[in-house]
Order: sequence, then structure tokens, then C-alpha cells
Amino acid sequence: MKKIDDWFLGYKTRSVKGKRDSGFNLGGNSHKSSKPLKPGSGLANLRAAALKHPEVMVKIPKRLSGNSKGMHGVRNHLDYVSRNGELPLETQSGEQLHGKRSVQEFVNDWQKLGIPEESKHREALNIVLSMPEGTPPDAVFNAARNFAAEQFAGHQYVFGLHHDSHDPDEPKHPHVHLCVLMRDEYGQRLNPRKNDLFEWRVRFAEKLREEGVLCAATKRQHRGKTLKPENSFVRSIRSRGDLPDRYKQQAEELIEAVKNSDRPKHPFLREAMQTRGLVLEEYGKIAKELYKMGNKTEARIISKLAKEVAGESFDTQAQRQYDHVVRQGISSEQLRTALNDQVDGIENSKALMKDLRHSGFKTEADQLQKMSVQLARQSFVDMAGGQQKAIQKDIPAPSRDVNQEKDLDR
Repeated sequence: MKKIDDWFLGYKTRSVKGKRDSGFNLGGNSHKSSKPLKPGSGLANLRAAALKHPEVMVKIPKRLSGNSKGMHGVRNHLDYVSRNGELPLETQSGEQLHGKRSVQEFVNDWQKLGIPEESKHREALNIVLSMPEGTPPDAVFNAARNFAAEQFAGHQYVFGLHHDSHDPDEPKHPHVHLCVLMRDEYGQRLNPRKNDLFEWRVRFAEKLREEGVLCAATKRQHRGKTLKPENSFVRSIRSRGDLPDRYKQQAEELIEAVKNSDRPKHPFLREAMQTRGLVLEEYGKIAKELYKMGNKTEARIISKLAKEVAGESFDTQAQRQYDHVVRQGISSEQLRTALNDQVDGIENSKALMKDLRHSGFKTEADQLQKMSVQLARQSFVDMAGGQQKAIQKDIPAPSRDVNQEKDLDR
């Protein structure tokens, strides 16, 4: 099991000895490292992936705002997590914070530790631990509590649950916002790296399974997946009713490729094939070893996973979009028209929303904002192919004088 764990995580596990190159500045021997992961975590997660258990999500959201650092940023974030005191928070000691005043007093206690109001450095790490819709929210919250207690021993932190069971306006997928002070009790700062984030996912999955939740924590290459999910920053921009520059750039590249009948190339195909080969080789070794140990059921599960991984496509998102367009017989001109309609529709809605809000038509502006979000979330490829109704047809251009219209209503 130890060999599987070492390969799965990419280093010798803490269940055997401390991880020396963890990405954390541990300082002296007085610092207490996090509790070791359970032996067998590698096989447990590979088995879960083979059985199609949902993947856990642990991420550090990107915050590009200049107000995200210092105590000012911490205060703003905890106001967001607590919904300005409407939702309860819990601290590392188990203390419950109810109401905006309790949250403010807690933040003031943190500031007494010497954290400046404004800082060039991030003073707290904001982490989101999430599971898909249908997962019991209490189980996610309990798992997050146990995860934080093990992973961030010696740090002060606070966390809260967001789920529609508390408020119908909240998302249906339960997720916990965990805010951890960067410095621990010895003054050492957190400095998480990519491997650390994966270990956090494995630990969170471990805690969820202890709560009876079926889940997995694996890397994309373990499952043969080459496509990355949509970037959270890009998704955030589209959810506000706007189109990111990256989306427009990719659209232009697709239009050019279709115009020239030139299928996009995979920029890292050789590397992807090499990685796939190494993963399949390791699965073969694991299945063989399990069979020798008499674990025939486990061996068959890993062999099934290997077969599925071997059959996964290497195609990039750009290649899949190109193939779809060609199969549907969509021309570059149709793609260009759809993209222009999408961009113009959103720009028109922005101008009209500004006029409406300026003139006091807040309800109408909010309705238009929702339509703009729907349009931004659409794919211009689907619009070009007529697979979805183009919402932009319902968004009028700002051709009338809103102020004059308001005067007439009076």
C-alpha cells in the first residue's frame, strides 16, 4: 500500500514520515506538522474514481481586487462568508459566531495579533471545500471542520457553510469557505504549492468518507481526462453578464481555423501520451500486486479503470469544438455572425441597463442583467448552429430616451 500511496501522491506519504519538501516553511523543530494521511489513501481514491464517485473540490479562489490583502481584505471576506452576519461561522476552537457584531469582534481579535489594516501581503488564506449537489450539507461541514483541525493545526481559522438549505438564494451544491491566518502560532507562513492542494483534496475526501459520503480525490491524469474545467475567473466574468477576453480570443481562433479548414493542433500531445502510458503502466503493476495478495475484486476494479483511461480521447477543447462545427456544417461566416451578435447584445444591454438605473428603473435593469448573464453563458457555436434559442434577440438596443419615457409615464 505504501508504494501505491507514494506514487499516487507524488512523494513519500506523511503516513510514513514527515514530508520534507511540502511547500511550507516549517522553521524549527517546535512546529507541529499536520497529521499523517491514512495508509491506503491512494488505492481508496483510485477505487472510488473507478466506481464513478464524485470528485471533491478544494481550491484557493483568485482575488484580483486590491482590497483583498491586509485586515481590510480579511474583514471584507468574512462579511461575505457570513453574509453580513446572516449566516453563522465557527472558529478553530469551536466557538460559534452569530451576527455581524460577533464577526466584527472576532476580526478585531485577529487584528490585535499585529495584522495591519492595509498590507502588501495576503494575511489570510481563503479556501473553498465543495461537493456536488445532493451531498448532505452537514456532512460537508463536519468534514471541513475535521479537515481544518488536522491540516492547519497551530493556525487560527474560521469557516462557514453556504447551501440552499439555509437560504434558497444560495447554491444547491454545499461548500465551505475556510479562512486561515497565514502565520501559525510560531510565526511561520503558509506557502501552499500544487502538490499541497492535491494532498488537501485527499485529506478532505478522507474526512468525507468518515461522514459516510462516497467521494474521490484524484488528478485528471489518473482518470485519463485531458480537458480542464472552465477557469473560475472566466466563469465569474461570464456569470456577471460579460465576455472575457480569453473567450473572444478562442472564438477568433476557431473562426480562423474553420475558415482555413485547418484543425487545431494539440500543443502537448507527446507529453500527454507519455503521461498516459506511465499511468497505465502503474495501474498494471497495482492490479497485478493486488491479485497476488488475493484482492481479486480490487484488482478487477483497477483493471477496469485502466481500460477506461486507455480509451479516453486526447483531443483538446479547441479540437472538439472544431470537429463539432464541421459535423454540423457551420460556416466561418455563421460563427462570425453569432459571435458579433453575442458581443453586440451584451454591449447593448450594458448601455441600456446604465440608462435604466440612472432613470430609476431598477427592476427593469435587474431583469435585463439576468438576460445578459444568460447570453454570456451561451456558446456562440451553439448560437451559430441554432441549437439554442439566441437570447440576444430579446435584448433591445438603447434607441429610446429613457428619461423621456419616464416623463411620459408620469
